[in-house]
Amino acid sequence: MLLIALVLLLAISPISDVYNRADNLITPLVALVVMAVTISTGLRTSTMAAMLALTATWLVVSVVTDGSGLFAGVSIAAPLMFLVIVALAFVLLARWLAQVTIINVEVLCAAVCGYLILGVFWTDLYALVEAVDAHAIVSLYKPKTEHADLIYFSYSTLTTSGFGDLIPRNPAARMWSVLEAVTGTFYNAIVIARFVSLYGFRAQTAAGEPPKP
Repeated sequence: MLLIALVLLLAISPISDVYNRADNLITPLVALVVMAVTISTGLRTSTMAAMLALTATWLVVSVVTDGSGLFAGVSIAAPLMFLVIVALAFVLLARWLAQVTIINVEVLCAAVCGYLILGVFWTDLYALVEAVDAHAIVSLYKPKTEHADLIYFSYSTLTTSGFGDLIPRNPAARMWSVLEAVTGTFYNAIVIARFVSLYGFRAQTAAGEPPKP
């Protein structure tokens, strides 16, 4: 469910202005997905209650501030709360991945979700920087960057593609982009190493060999 929601979130990003004062439909859907995933993950009652309360509060603030639920709007209160929600979701997902003992479709989907969540997290960071400095990230082809451009910039940085049509000018945006590229590289390396370790452990167990330390 989370993977489908993240893919759809990216798929609709080319639609002009969809994340800018037009997200009163997207924000409730995102909140619904976060709540559904939180309930289905089997977290501790206290952790689940805190996550649900934070998501519900974020939804209310988003509606009240009119179109500022995800990456921008009249107020930065909702985007800041969304940043916290995304960070917590990634931490919970990473902790679950570290505890799994087998590789299946659910684990693979979770690993992909973690990677996509990183891109969403940094998109929100860039949007907050742009709320302070309108020229934090400049485009070579248009006078002002839109939120769809920030999503594109975030994932091109995360994957270290770096096409060069968007340039971070603000010092904070530059540092965040470097950290995003480093984080994306290490995430892939750690996840692959974890999967290889689990596969090797499973192969040794199936062969009746004692696992190597």
